[in-house]
Amino acid sequence: MTRLLLPALTAAALLTSHAAMGAESRDLTGLVRPFFEQHCNSCHGAKKQKGDLRVDNLIVDLQSPKIMGHWEEIMSRINSGDMPPEDETRPKPEEISKVADWILLQLREAETVRQSSAGERVAFRKLTRDEYGNTVRDLLGVNFDVKAPSGLPEDPDWKGFERIGSVLTLSPAHIEKYLSAADAILDEALSLRPEPKREVIRWEAFDMRWKGFKEEYQARGIADKVRIEIVPRNYTTDSWNIEIKTTGDYLLRLKLSGLRPAGGRAPRLKVYLSSINTTLIEQDIDAPEDKPITVEARVHLVAGKYPVRIINSVPGPNPEGRRSRHSGTPNAFTNTRSRVPWQLKLTDDDFKPIQPTLIVDTVEWDGPIVDSWPTQAHQKIYVSKDAREILTQFATRAWRRPVQAKEIERLMQPVNKSLELGDSFEVAVKNGLIGVMCAKSFLYLEEGDAAKAAPTLSDYELASRLSYFLWSSMPDEHLLELAKKGRLRDSKTLRAEVQRMLRDPKAQEFADSFPRQWLQLRKVGMFPPDKELYPDYDENLEQSMVAETLGFFKEVLKRNGSLREFLDSDWSMINERLAMHYGIEGVRGDQLQRVVLKPEDHRGGLLTQASVLSLTSDGTRHRPVHRGVWMLESIIGRPPPPPPANVPALTTPDAKAKKTTVREKLELHRSDPNCTACHNKIDPLGIAFDNYDAIGRWRTVETIKDGTGDNPALDPSGVLPDGRAFADSVALKKILLDDQDKFAAAVTDKLATYALRRGMTFSDREELKRIAEASKADGYKLASLIESLVTSPLFLKR
Repeated sequence: MTRLLLPALTAAALLTSHAAMGAESRDLTGLVRPFFEQHCNSCHGAKKQKGDLRVDNLIVDLQSPKIMGHWEEIMSRINSGDMPPEDETRPKPEEISKVADWILLQLREAETVRQSSAGERVAFRKLTRDEYGNTVRDLLGVNFDVKAPSGLPEDPDWKGFERIGSVLTLSPAHIEKYLSAADAILDEALSLRPEPKREVIRWEAFDMRWKGFKEEYQARGIADKVRIEIVPRNYTTDSWNIEIKTTGDYLLRLKLSGLRPAGGRAPRLKVYLSSINTTLIEQDIDAPEDKPITVEARVHLVAGKYPVRIINSVPGPNPEGRRSRHSGTPNAFTNTRSRVPWQLKLTDDDFKPIQPTLIVDTVEWDGPIVDSWPTQAHQKIYVSKDAREILTQFATRAWRRPVQAKEIERLMQPVNKSLELGDSFEVAVKNGLIGVMCAKSFLYLEEGDAAKAAPTLSDYELASRLSYFLWSSMPDEHLLELAKKGRLRDSKTLRAEVQRMLRDPKAQEFADSFPRQWLQLRKVGMFPPDKELYPDYDENLEQSMVAETLGFFKEVLKRNGSLREFLDSDWSMINERLAMHYGIEGVRGDQLQRVVLKPEDHRGGLLTQASVLSLTSDGTRHRPVHRGVWMLESIIGRPPPPPPANVPALTTPDAKAKKTTVREKLELHRSDPNCTACHNKIDPLGIAFDNYDAIGRWRTVETIKDGTGDNPALDPSGVLPDGRAFADSVALKKILLDDQDKFAAAVTDKLATYALRRGMTFSDREELKRIAEASKADGYKLASLIESLVTSPLFLKR
């Protein structure tokens, strides 16, 4: 350990944390100290302290970043082989692994302890940007686009979770954005302007492409027949714009056809505002040329001018060198039979489509849509001419709790100043409302009381914790009324509320947000697949991959299905695009549908879904190590320690050498004693899924570009650290199903992390175990597990 140049740790600094007592302390005494005694104490003990380091009396203080930093350095050194020195007896790899795993647990515990509110009178956990948008929608009825360029900054994540209180900090950029957002949101909600005129802007085909020929088309009698054809990878010109005069919701309608070639894909419509990188509509269109359909969507648009593209996003050859000639009058498109010889061929000689083609008739922009005037928000807020009363009512709703008189006095200051300057009553009050929406009580979930210690949540705090858990938004009036009456903490009431809230359409937020964060789905597409290796991969496929996983979770939740189905199932939620990718026949349409799987489909559960298989790849090839690490993190709940520094990459074989699988390269890599222990835990879990390539397609051989000979057959067999062997991913799933108690514990931990917005600590373990065991008798049903979590003491405490 001579290379461990750490400062001396005094006995006074080495205070044992209360949370580290029990089994963890026994491991320190029975595992770590004997390891130090055998390999370290001769140089770093009571008699000698090389590098000013003494380890024989080293213990743990989870609340000391300095001390835990020393432990992190020790773990790094023993993992990398720097400790003990080369001239000393080397510990066995399995010994190093056990000590490193123990240190890793302490480091993770220290991290989660710092996230908890233990010892704090008041804890603040900032709303995510999605939660902010949902809260604005439910509070004021405004669909504020938080992801637009004028929206809010992206939220950072911690181990996939984007709602951890200690990670979501407030920056100057946030403050500026919140002020701007509050002003714009209230402008739209309060209608402090004349009622906007609702109008319909209608674009005919000649408005979009055949400018200047309307009179000629009318004279020829084809003005009502002119259409726009859009071939794959093509779009209408963006030289024309939509000008939005009033911010609000609009109905966007398109009348169009979609020609699908026999045995091929339907064309895919995408309406895109290129200046702000926003997609308004995206879906497959499958409609005969003579039977166009109308597609409609309600979209929120901010006042401004936007270039519009209507795209056929199905991949295809580059259209630049083959585009139809649109400049002359005779080239106007009316139908596929009217094409002239030099124009792009859309059909065969029998006029059957040869490529997916969109044919657009009209586009309409209808709005702004105003349900009432003044708006409902205006009517609810301006309930009187008493500004103090208005602010009190609004702040009570926005802050999800009763407000104090002194808080209202602070909000009245900008109101009074505005009145002094001659502003109208409505404008002056708006300044106070902006203060409400920029206050910490709106932007944060507050838990605790500065005046007294509060080990458990108040009823109002419980209402917010529950609503932001299941709805990612503010409590509704029913929840707040239960909190006001002090009835929400009752176990029977809580169960009834969970059932009611899961039936509400707003529970879609949980069904989308939790699996996206638990399974780290934000990584899908992080490394775009190589277009030469995977030419069929496109944006639609990527979206369908994620949609399958989210739809699968939603279906299990809706049916109160068992957690077992996440490990293996005989069904999934698939659309046509994904079915083509999987080689499953008989699925048509863009919408997800429940599809029964056969063994030859090689699918079932989460682990063989393309989203999971692709997020653990690098865009070029599958990555068994990444897949194994993901399994340990997301499914087993025991993340491995970080790799030592300067780990060499897998070797690139000589072009003349025999083709070698990734598995064979990994086996050479594992021959290094410093890599063996960790990779024995990680690699088998990833190798089991070697039959799936980087984008989740099934295969039996690994396609290798460099090397000689045939592409080698894949071997997905392996042995787990406990000695259990498996032949492939199907057999591994059976092993995981045998260990369903461990999987249920891991899911419970993830649910609690998501709900409580912090990592779980040692002190939470017993309660987490009780929550999981409570749902075991019911077959580990998902909705029932959520009920058990919400009614547990863990959910009720700060």
